[in-house]
Amino acid sequence: MKSINIIIVIIFIIVIAAILRLIALDRFPAGFNADEAAIGYNAYSLLQTGKDEYGTTFPFVFKSFGDFKPGLYFYIVMPFVAILGLNEWAVRIPSALLGIATVILIYFLAKEIFQSKKIGILSAFLLAISPWHIHFSRGGWETNAATFFVTLGVFLFIKGLKNWKFLFWSTVSFLASMYTYQSPRLIVPVLLIILFFLYRGKLISILRIIELKKTILWVALLVLLTIPLVIQFISGTGSTRFSGLSFLSDTGPIARINELRGEHENLNRLDTKFIHNKLTSYGPEFLGHYLDHFKPDFLFINGDPIIRNKVPETGQFYLTLSLFLAVGLLGLINAKYEHKKLILAWILIAPAASSMTYQTPHALRALTLVIPLTLVIGYGAGLALGLLGKLGSLGKLGVLGLSLILTFEFVHYLESYYIHYPKRYPQAFEYGFKEMVQKLSKYEGEYNNVVITDRYDQSYILVLFYKRYDPSYFQPQAVLSSRDKFNFGTVRSFDKYQFRSIDPKEIERGSKILFIGTEEEIPKDAKILDKVEFPNGKPAFIFAIKKD
Repeated sequence: MKSINIIIVIIFIIVIAAILRLIALDRFPAGFNADEAAIGYNAYSLLQTGKDEYGTTFPFVFKSFGDFKPGLYFYIVMPFVAILGLNEWAVRIPSALLGIATVILIYFLAKEIFQSKKIGILSAFLLAISPWHIHFSRGGWETNAATFFVTLGVFLFIKGLKNWKFLFWSTVSFLASMYTYQSPRLIVPVLLIILFFLYRGKLISILRIIELKKTILWVALLVLLTIPLVIQFISGTGSTRFSGLSFLSDTGPIARINELRGEHENLNRLDTKFIHNKLTSYGPEFLGHYLDHFKPDFLFINGDPIIRNKVPETGQFYLTLSLFLAVGLLGLINAKYEHKKLILAWILIAPAASSMTYQTPHALRALTLVIPLTLVIGYGAGLALGLLGKLGSLGKLGVLGLSLILTFEFVHYLESYYIHYPKRYPQAFEYGFKEMVQKLSKYEGEYNNVVITDRYDQSYILVLFYKRYDPSYFQPQAVLSSRDKFNFGTVRSFDKYQFRSIDPKEIERGSKILFIGTEEEIPKDAKILDKVEFPNGKPAFIFAIKKD
């Protein structure tokens, strides 16, 4: 393929990637989830006051709901909020742009690994239309930004084996991923160790040719960039979220170990402890969670079981691509590519952090897996097309058939995303808060207090976001509640707004109080002022007051 044709194809792929990630970004996914609102409002708060919602000056980690979010994506969002204002576009565009950049990046990465522009083009195209990657590119997801930085880190590392100056920026990129999202804090150190092991000969040779002064400066800068991460781990803010989600916090297996040891005549014998211990108890659970990420149902049929992370009746990849994945894996076994072990290691490492949590498989926490799998699928597609090309007319018929099936799956995905997803799972992105706050502005002046249901996730931050509530007024009022069973806290009140469950009986006792609740919380005999409906026509919010 001529260079000019390659450029045209790449531009075409970029345009497709941009359309799929930018069109109607403020309306799809329908709604706006609490994590997105937290990022946007804290970026807004930093712009207005130089402090986060709790009054902390330019933090590295944001307290938010007590989950202590790594802060880089908040700062990436800041200039967009400054230019576009506090709205959905400002929070989601950075992720969408980084998603498009990742599509471009995987072309160069695949070309570098496989020494083939053809496989680079196939990998970029498949990532551009990937349901998994599109989904997380279209929301204000820190994990999507982290995936970009990890991919960039791998690409720069490979380039750095030929020109050592890229190695410094590779490490910076890996560190950036750790400042962006939690999962890379486990994945990246392991990946770096494996990279050193796989390429130790070349890395040692590179260290020998670098001037000592430059080496010292390089190491000093990296240590300086790493210090905030170390401080976070020491202080506990870097591990709070993980400890709350990890299955290791479950004391049930410990009780089971003690029970099993107690059934032996001597529970302190070495062989008893060797058979019944944390490793033999937690190990199988970790392995089960880990293997969940490679199940066909997750990858190709139904996808993530969590509704916020999935599209109805769609896997993380199109079913047709399972064929290319199999061909690619088989092809890599006998291939002699220098970096094939890197791809396989990346695949094996990517689900590790997600596998240590309760909910698996988890498309969000394991998002970096989409990159090495797409590389293998792109390689497999290249091999398959090459084989079909040798079969003449029969091969062309096979290519046409696969293309038609993939096109159908792609159209079906788009239909599910834009039509069925908002109606099937309206609560996935907390649909209705924007409309609720708009209606609230019409009524609230007549009431002393407003009680808003907490049936939806972190209602307070969405009200702050859509009201564009002055951060300097909110910060003195911000009090995080104790953690719930999911290890989250929340803000129960500010100004005249309360966020809690609504007892249907209290509405008739409430004077000068506006209640905004769900259909289950608002009795039919209450005085209904207004409603906000989900796309499927069911009530999302009902505005009610005491009857006259």
